[in-house]
Amino acid sequence: MLKLLDYSLLRGRIRTYFGSEANFVKELQKRGVEMSAGSFSNKINCKSSFNQIEIIEICNLLGIPIEKAATYFFTKKYELNS
Repeated sequence: MLKLLDYSLLRGRIRTYFGSEANFVKELQKRGVEMSAGSFSNKINCKSSFNQIEIIEICNLLGIPIEKAATYFFTKKYELNS
């Protein structure tokens, strides 16, 4: 099911606020979130999932109201059939 999630809005917001995912992960780490760049990459590429604490901290860091978290973390990815 993880492969069905679309994190493009989250990626865009990260790039807008921090320029790169690497810069973003460094800032998360400064705030006490224990996540490596590799772990973040796995999560944003649907190889593992974000936990609730991570979602809350990411929303706080990116200025995303918690009631909008579903838009950034639980949007389904749709594929067109050819």
